[in-house]
Amino acid sequence: MMEQLSALAVVPKAKAMAAKRLTRAEYAELMRKSSVLEIVAFLREHPYFQKSLGGLDSSNIHRQQLEQALSKDVFYKYESLIRYITDKKGVSSFFMLRCEITELLAKLQLLSMGFQHHYIMQLPGFLADKTSFSLLALAQAETPAQCFAVVAGTPYARLLAPLIPKEGFSMDYLACEHVLWSYFYETVLSKIRPGREGAQTKKLFLMEAEIYNIDLLHRAKAFFNDRFSSQTLRELLLPCRYLLGTAKLRELAAAADLKEFLEIYSNCAASSFYGERTADPLRDDSVQAYRALNRTAQRLMHFSASPETVLVALTCLATLERSNIVNIVEGVRYGLSSAQIEYFLKC
Repeated sequence: MMEQLSALAVVPKAKAMAAKRLTRAEYAELMRKSSVLEIVAFLREHPYFQKSLGGLDSSNIHRQQLEQALSKDVFYKYESLIRYITDKKGVSSFFMLRCEITELLAKLQLLSMGFQHHYIMQLPGFLADKTSFSLLALAQAETPAQCFAVVAGTPYARLLAPLIPKEGFSMDYLACEHVLWSYFYETVLSKIRPGREGAQTKKLFLMEAEIYNIDLLHRAKAFFNDRFSSQTLRELLLPCRYLLGTAKLRELAAAADLKEFLEIYSNCAASSFYGERTADPLRDDSVQAYRALNRTAQRLMHFSASPETVLVALTCLATLERSNIVNIVEGVRYGLSSAQIEYFLKC
C-alpha cells in the first residue's frame, strides 16, 4: 500500500513541474534575443531550469555547454520523479536504457565518420556513474571492436556481436542503429501493463518509433533512392506500428521514388495526423510530426492519473523542449528572424 502511495506522488509532482514549462510568450522572448549569452541569462532565472542551469556562467559559455546542461536538466527531472517509483526495472527504466543507447550510438557514429577521439568532448558527465558500462572507457575506444569490449556483459554485446566488422572493413552504422532502437522499443513495450493506462503510455513510444520510420523512409527516398532497395529499407524499420500498418510501410518502402512515396503517404491516415511531407529539401517535415507527439504528451500529462504515463509524458515534453531551445540558439547564432526560427519549434 505504501509503495502504491509513493508511486502516486509522481503524478502531482510531475504535473507541477510541467506547469512551469516555457510558455508561447517566453518562447517568443527567447527568439528575440541577440546572443547565446542572453538566452542563457534568461533560462538561468526561469523556474523550470534553475536547478540545472543556475550554475552556468552566462558571461562565458558556448553552445555545447548549454546543450549538455539542457540534457542534464531532462535527467534531473526524471531523477526527481523516479525516486518515488519502487519498481526501478519496470517501464520507468526506459530513460536510462534510452540514455545508454543514445551514447553508444553517438560513439559508433563518430567512429563510422573516422573520428576516434571526439566523443570525450560530448560525454555527459552527469551520466558517468549511472550507466551499465563505462562511458569513459567508451570514449577511449578507437575501433568498433573496442566498443564491443566495453559493453561486454550487457545486452548490447549480444546485439552488436554480428555487426562488428572485421579489421579493414567498415561498420554498418544504420544496422547498429536498427538493432539497438528495436531492442529499446521491444523491451520497453513488453514492460507496459495491459489496460487503459498502459495503452496511454504505449501510445507515446509507438508514436516516437513511427516518426522514426517515416523519417527514415522519407530521407531514403529523397536523398539515397539509388542506395537502398525496398528490402533493405524494410529491414531497417523499427518493429512498431501505430497508424501505419505493416502493409502500408511495405508499400512506402517499395515506392519507386520520392514522388511515389509522397503520393502514397499523402493518402494514408498518418499524413493528417503527423502532417504532410514534401519534396522541398530545405524543409524539415519531421517538425510537424513532433508537434503531434508534443500535443499527445501534453494531453496525457494533463488528464492521466497514471504515474508511468505522466513520467513518460514529462520526459518526452522536456526532451522536445531541449530540442526547441537548441534550435532557437542555432537560429539566433545564424541571424534568423523569429518567424524563421519558429518554423523549427516542435510545439
